[in-house]
Amino acid sequence: MKLPFEPNKALALIKRDATDWSSYKMQVVISILTALVGFASWGFNATFRNVAVPDYNTNYVSFLLSGILVGNVILSLTQGLSTRLRPWMIESILMTGVRSETFVLGTVAWSYFISVIFFIPQLIIGVYYFGASLIIDPFSLFIAITVSSIMVFAISMASTGIRLVTKVTDPISWTLATGSQLLSGMTFPVSHLNDYVPGLSNLSWVLPYTWVYHVVRLASLEGASVVNPSYGPSFLVTAIYALALVPIGLLTFRWGLRRAKREGTLGMF
Repeated sequence: MKLPFEPNKALALIKRDATDWSSYKMQVVISILTALVGFASWGFNATFRNVAVPDYNTNYVSFLLSGILVGNVILSLTQGLSTRLRPWMIESILMTGVRSETFVLGTVAWSYFISVIFFIPQLIIGVYYFGASLIIDPFSLFIAITVSSIMVFAISMASTGIRLVTKVTDPISWTLATGSQLLSGMTFPVSHLNDYVPGLSNLSWVLPYTWVYHVVRLASLEGASVVNPSYGPSFLVTAIYALALVPIGLLTFRWGLRRAKREGTLGMF
């Protein structure tokens, strides 16, 4: 079966980004310190106001740090493509004959990989220094991260496709980023929204990012199994979201790419 992308060329793009990132020693140090200091600041905030979170049978430290880890690792995929949209960069690479699918995969892979690497020390700090309590179902967590990553990757492609045409911040990124901050439950349970506007939490479950946080927390804070009837529907809804968004993301990205080529604005940002 013919793959939709070219593995060797995708690896070449990953190697390019890894070399570029590691060649600036100060950038490496700053990236590491930014990741650790940012995570630590949330940890201090969580321990200061530590309370029970009955939604996941855990405490606020565990709840908040798991949300931050999701944001740092999985949601980093949303930045992979947009941060590579530099003048003439896309046009120059695609002129070499690289498929658009290969370009997309090779462009986001390194940023995702380095986020996973940073995840390890952040997890250690969260558990051993701030006292986060994790009850992990390894298989369910693997499924949750995989499905969530596919979903976020698809959203990133759609966002980039629109930005190729508009050349500015696209409405998809803005809506999801704002919705994530306000409604998706990164820093507080979505049920808390009902304390201000009854029924407002129902709107949260329309947003795909809410399901990302939810299934990862189920698998890492409650040890939820995907085959458990109480938890299975949540994983199923997340998978449906991912499957629905993949073709939308691909089609939107290809549409934006074709239109930018047709209008001669591919290298203008």
